[in-house]
Amino acid sequence: MGTIVHVELTSPDPQASADFYARAFGWDSTASPFLPDYLTSRTGDGSGIDAAIMSSRYQEQKTILWIEVPDIADAVTAVEAAGGTAGEFHDLPGQGRVGYVTDPAGVVIGLKQPA
Repeated sequence: MGTIVHVELTSPDPQASADFYARAFGWDSTASPFLPDYLTSRTGDGSGIDAAIMSSRYQEQKTILWIEVPDIADAVTAVEAAGGTAGEFHDLPGQGRVGYVTDPAGVVIGLKQPA
């Protein structure tokens, strides 16, 4: 079963958006060392999920949910069998294998196989 583990918000001005979420909800955002205009955001303590705010030049969809899967290859096979499509995947240091798929309606979904 795929569990939602992360959400990405896109913005033409990621820092301004991060400032908004900090003021409105107390999020603590930090620039990613791996990707320009990408900030990781702690959304609070407890059982919630954390987020990221990234430039809309990376993805145009305003909100992207991320699903953790035990095996990316198996997940891609299942996505394609269900009518979706898969994009490129890569290893993110210290995190695991990540990439995007698209459902039949065109909704972008992130997949993560933990390291």
